[in-house]
Amino acid sequence: MPPTQTRVFMWAVPRSISTAFFRAMLNRTDTKTLLEPYARAYYFGTDRVSKRYENEPTQDGCNFKDIKRLCEQEEHAEKPVLFVKDMAYYLVNRLDTPDLVPDKFVHTFLLRDPKKSVYSLYKMSLNKDLTGWDHFDANEVGFKELYQMFQLVTEQLGQDAIVLDADDLLKHPETMLRLYCDKVGIEFQDRMLNWDEAPDMQVFHEWMPWFEGVLTSKTFQPSATKPKSPNVMPDLPRHVVKAIDDNMPYYNKMHAVRLRPNLLQPH
Repeated sequence: MPPTQTRVFMWAVPRSISTAFFRAMLNRTDTKTLLEPYARAYYFGTDRVSKRYENEPTQDGCNFKDIKRLCEQEEHAEKPVLFVKDMAYYLVNRLDTPDLVPDKFVHTFLLRDPKKSVYSLYKMSLNKDLTGWDHFDANEVGFKELYQMFQLVTEQLGQDAIVLDADDLLKHPETMLRLYCDKVGIEFQDRMLNWDEAPDMQVFHEWMPWFEGVLTSKTFQPSATKPKSPNVMPDLPRHVVKAIDDNMPYYNKMHAVRLRPNLLQPH
């Protein structure tokens, strides 16, 4: 990796507008992007964890160590910034040490109130015509693993906590993007706020149905799949409500140290 390249990793939970954030980074003029490379290891690698695609064959060359090496490759150095967006839950039971966490990255985090993110994940997980999924799996909610990754990065790697909350990002997109860029050491670009140009669809092809909404959007906007009130929706099954309750403590701990809009210094 050349000394002039900045490498940034964003760890997120599902349905946290992380793909919209990825879209903003994709629209930069100086950034190479990778989208959820660890998903291949979690669902399809030879040491895969999930049973969701257990009837499909495993894929060679995408175990967890392979994905770490992929992220660290020198070949990504053609642009000044490398940005990777991924889900921490893909590394479940592998977060005691940083052995599988890519080296020489600034590691950052994006979260969203579980009452919103889990609700949205539940609805999408049952939309078989759109996603191909037919059941909700609480193991894919991901706040526990996000917090474990947060602890690993701040305590073992000694990096600063750089945490964004989706609600702040939706309410104050320019402010939060400027804050984020400042914290990770890259220049803010206005084009991160509006995405008039069509994206490179090849980036999204593996998980296309999940990304349809953001591919037709032009800027940060509230999700169409959300509760009508901040309270848990009464139609949620008990196991989904339990998933919300179980993940709320991890969300609260990280939410308390998030970047806040009032932290931005005047330019």
